[in-house]
Amino acid sequence: MPKDPLRPLRLRWDDLRDPGAATGRLRRPELDAAPTSGTPRFLGRVRDAGAIPTTSDRVFLVNPARLGGGESEGATAGVAVDSSRSIPVAVVGAIVPKAGDLIQAFAVGGRWVAAMHRSSPIPVCGTCTAPQRDLVVSWTNALLGSGTTPLIYNGADEWTSSCANHLIFRLICRDGTASFRVAYYTAGNCPGGQAATCTSPGQSPLGLSPSLSSCTPFMLQYNLGAGTCPTLASQGYTRFTVTA
Repeated sequence: MPKDPLRPLRLRWDDLRDPGAATGRLRRPELDAAPTSGTPRFLGRVRDAGAIPTTSDRVFLVNPARLGGGESEGATAGVAVDSSRSIPVAVVGAIVPKAGDLIQAFAVGGRWVAAMHRSSPIPVCGTCTAPQRDLVVSWTNALLGSGTTPLIYNGADEWTSSCANHLIFRLICRDGTASFRVAYYTAGNCPGGQAATCTSPGQSPLGLSPSLSSCTPFMLQYNLGAGTCPTLASQGYTRFTVTA
């Protein structure tokens, strides 16, 4: 073989060239490396199967969803939901999703996880800005005695209690309107039994009447009687008050 002093340089050049193509491009590891498949994820809509959590760091059931619609500015996005499948998703973060919310779940450590970090709206009840923290609901009862229980803030616009006197209380401050609800159990135990709910605004026989309100300090008060919520009135309840 004739002596070729440039042969080592040509061999080195071949090593550096893109494999399989005579383009002369120098090898760049960040470009030549095989791309990864990425983290598996899916879009889904939160459903309520009868025991939806009211706090974060819990497992929610989610129906897979697919977005559609026209690809133009102002077009309406269509959401196709597969209600035949429910996927358990662990939701972490300060925001608690509600039934109907769309969330994006990622595969982490062998399970689906969603982190809720969106900005929370400022809750407004009527003309008052509600405190963005836990509240307290108290009740007046001539037969069973008065009492109180905490209302736990969900980080957005709802406060919910655990079972107290076989009742569950919920305050929703959304779109400038206050909705106060008292669920009582007509069959079975709280919270797994059959429940009915007296609400404000609402009408007899499942209504509560707003009586007093205050912004500073924050306070909402609701009365009930035989003409509004007779079932709870017959048990001695006459008033519910929400305070900060």
